[in-house]
Amino acid sequence: MEFIDSFRGFLDANGVKYGQPAFNVFVFNDFHLRTVLVPLTGGNALDLTKGLCTAPDTIFLFEDMWMRRRQFVEKRMLAHLGNFRTVFARKCTVRRIDSGTAAAFLNENHAYGSAASRYKYGMYLAEELVAVSCFSSPRRIPRIIDGVQTTLRSYEWVRFAGLPDCRISGGMGKMLKAFTEDVGPEEIMSYADLEWSQGETYRKLGFTEAGTRSPVTFYLNPLTWERMRKPAPQAIEFQNLGSRKYLLNNI
Repeated sequence: MEFIDSFRGFLDANGVKYGQPAFNVFVFNDFHLRTVLVPLTGGNALDLTKGLCTAPDTIFLFEDMWMRRRQFVEKRMLAHLGNFRTVFARKCTVRRIDSGTAAAFLNENHAYGSAASRYKYGMYLAEELVAVSCFSSPRRIPRIIDGVQTTLRSYEWVRFAGLPDCRISGGMGKMLKAFTEDVGPEEIMSYADLEWSQGETYRKLGFTEAGTRSPVTFYLNPLTWERMRKPAPQAIEFQNLGSRKYLLNNI
């Protein structure tokens, strides 16, 4: 299959060692990582991921992402395979940025591009923008805290993205601290995309797991590789893997 052969060619061209692939599964023993390729142009994508969706250290690479965002994916994959530039958050500054700056960075460096948000922060190494975080407006959410019914101002951490070829040590923590000190949220909610992560970083930051979000149905235009939310002629129907919800209580 062209997708799998193309991915294998990318690894070979960059001198990446991998175990003998089992059709769509590539194992990188040196990095305790495996990548599951999910073709969309033949069969049900989720049939190829059954039994693997909760496996740690597994990346699920859907064909449309490879075909439409290949340069981004290559940089991100190489970073997971040890080829990255280390940036230390302690050497960076965090400040509010405008919508245009945030959108341009996210559309280039986040798997799903920009999204609507209220609060936008940029992390700068000198004058280089290396990461962006976006948070929503607050919602009043009923919670039971220590057995007492209350209502919290809850914010969603809508987006976080760093340069795909960078490993930003302490980056998410520093941006979370900047937002918390600036806004004073009582609760922060976010989702870990199960295609790339099980949410380990959220747990390290003190978030607790709070359920999952079901897979979302998309319709793929096989000519442009664009994901659509509504059916269209010749479109290929598939589902992503869903996501894992995390909550951080700050009161």
